[in-house]
Amino acid sequence: MRFSIAIPTWESYGRGGEFLDDLLRTIEIQTFKDFEVCISDHCENGEVLNVVKTFEDKFNIVYSRNDENRGNGPANTNKAIDMCSGDIIKVMFQDDFFYDDEALEKIVNEFDNSDKMWLVNGCNHTQNDGHSFYWEMYPTWNDKLLKGVNTISSPSVVSAKAEVFKSIKFDENLVMMMDCDFYVNCDTKFGKPIFLNDVLISNRVHPNQISQQYQQSSYQEKMSNELNYCKEKYAKVSRSR
Repeated sequence: MRFSIAIPTWESYGRGGEFLDDLLRTIEIQTFKDFEVCISDHCENGEVLNVVKTFEDKFNIVYSRNDENRGNGPANTNKAIDMCSGDIIKVMFQDDFFYDDEALEKIVNEFDNSDKMWLVNGCNHTQNDGHSFYWEMYPTWNDKLLKGVNTISSPSVVSAKAEVFKSIKFDENLVMMMDCDFYVNCDTKFGKPIFLNDVLISNRVHPNQISQQYQQSSYQEKMSNELNYCKEKYAKVSRSR
């Protein structure tokens, strides 16, 4: 298998099936066909599974109901990644979707022409309806990622060779900083990524996003705690060298 798409899923307050259906439709029309879709399902109901059944005869889907660490997004993401057998693995959150039907083909071509181990691509953002698009974002590196300055975007812009995900997992103690922490970890172990300045995916902005679940005061407290956690985490790494 050349390519795997890892999708962690949950109820998303009654919209999980709707979001996943939108995502799978954009996968179905991809020009590159040597792929599998690996879904780790944190739902307590059958909403996601019902959507999976409507696509299982259209492309290769590996599905697993995941009852462990329910509510922990990084853990569910890691589970989906562990299910993958492809040479290249791409993370996709269920509320995001592919904007370009040549996305997989472009990613594969980039890896074929580079010795780098991971890749980040451009994205745009879409409102709750999934049809209006705005804010094109092209990933860039900065030295303040561990301070929460995210100039790369969400994990849905990430693809990596399988060896990377064997070595690095998303930190299950983090929510807000799970992406920035992962990027710094990848850079530390494998160097800078391929920066593919092409808009391949859409990040959906909606009230039920994990980052939107906190009131302003609790958001600031949560972010502060995670920033301190990351600071101490990498201080320990430095001391161990």
